[in-house]
Amino acid sequence: MLASQKSSWKNLWLSSSVLSMSLLGDALLYVVLPVNAYLFGVSMVWVGVLLAVNRIIRTFTYGWIVQLAETIGLRNLCLVSAVMAIISTAGYGLLSGPTALIISRVIWGLSYAGLLLVTLAYAVEDSSKTATRVGLSRAVEQVGPLLALTAGTWLASKVGAKDVFLYLAGISLLCIPFALALKSPLRKIKTPRTKTKYNLLFSPNSFDLSIFLMGLGIDGLFTITISLMWLDFVNPGTAIMLGGFFLAGRRLVEMVSAPLAGIISDSFGVKVPLIFALILVILGFLLVGMGSLIIGSILIILARGALGTLFPAAVSLLATRSKLELLARNQAWRDVGAALGPLATGFLLVVTSPMLLHTVLSGLFIISFIWLLLSPSWKHLQNGS
Repeated sequence: MLASQKSSWKNLWLSSSVLSMSLLGDALLYVVLPVNAYLFGVSMVWVGVLLAVNRIIRTFTYGWIVQLAETIGLRNLCLVSAVMAIISTAGYGLLSGPTALIISRVIWGLSYAGLLLVTLAYAVEDSSKTATRVGLSRAVEQVGPLLALTAGTWLASKVGAKDVFLYLAGISLLCIPFALALKSPLRKIKTPRTKTKYNLLFSPNSFDLSIFLMGLGIDGLFTITISLMWLDFVNPGTAIMLGGFFLAGRRLVEMVSAPLAGIISDSFGVKVPLIFALILVILGFLLVGMGSLIIGSILIILARGALGTLFPAAVSLLATRSKLELLARNQAWRDVGAALGPLATGFLLVVTSPMLLHTVLSGLFIISFIWLLLSPSWKHLQNGS
C-alpha cells in the first residue's frame, strides 16, 4: 500500500512538471504578443483571435481526449501532448501571419487539453485528499509560467520577441523524460460508454456559469488587458516587463494559495473557502472597475489561485460516475469563457475601456454567485466532504 501511494504521488509530481514546462511558450505569448503584434504579422483583432483559438479548439475536443486517455493510457497521452507543446512553442518563433500562428495555437490547444486532463486524473486519484492533491499540482504547474514571465520577458528584451520562443522550445524538451517516467495510475480510468464528446456543454448548471465567468473574466479579460493598461504610463518595452512581472506575481501567489485552499478544503469542507474566493473575485473586479487597479488585481489573483483548486475539488465530490468526464466538463466551460474573453476584449477595447468591462464582469459574478448558492448542486455538496 505504501509503495502504491508513493507511486501515486510520484505520478502527480511528474505529470504536473510536464505541464509546467510545456506552458513556457503560452505564458510568455500573452505578454509579448499584445505589445508586439506587428512583429508577428497580425493586427490587434488577430491578437484576440490567436489568444482564444487554443481554448476554442479545446472546448470541442475534451470529450474525445477523455476517450483517448482510456484508449492509449495517461502516459502515452502525456508524451504525445508534450511533443505537441514543444512544436507549438517553436512555431511562435519561426512562423508569422494569422494562418501559420493559428495552426501553432491549435496544436497547443490540443496539447494543453491532454496534459491538463492527465494531471487532473492523477490528482483526483485519492478521493480523501482530492483538493490537496489538485492544489499541489496547480502549484507545480505555475513554476514554468513563472519563469517564462520573469526570466522569459528579460530574455525577450535581449534576443527579440520572436527568437525567445525558440529558446523556450529548447528548454521544454526537458519535459520528455518526465513524461516517459510516468507509471499507470492505481485504478484504471473509467469513462462512460455514452458519447461524452457531445454532452460536455449541454444543460449548463450553476457551477458551469461560475466556471465560465472565471474563464471569461480572469483568464480572458484580466490577463489580456493588464499589459495594455501599463501602456498608458510607460513605453512598450517596459510595459512587457511590468505586465510580465504582474502576471508572474499571479503565478507566485497561486503556488501558495492553490495548495493552501486544497488543504483547507480537505480539512473543513469546500463550501466556505469557495464562498470566500468568489466574494474576493467580485470585489476584485469591482475595484478594478472603480480605478483601484493594484488592490483589485491582488484580490483577483488571490481568488484565481484558490478557485483553480476549489472548483475541480467540488466538481469531483459531486461526481456519481466518471470523475474525468466531469472534470473535462469543468474545464470545457472555463475554456469557453477564456476563449470568448480575448475575442470579445479585442473588439470591445475599440469602443470602451478595460475598467468598464471589469465592472460589468463584477455584476455578472454577483448573479452567478446567487444562483450557485440557491442551486440543488450546492445543497448536495456537503460542507464536510
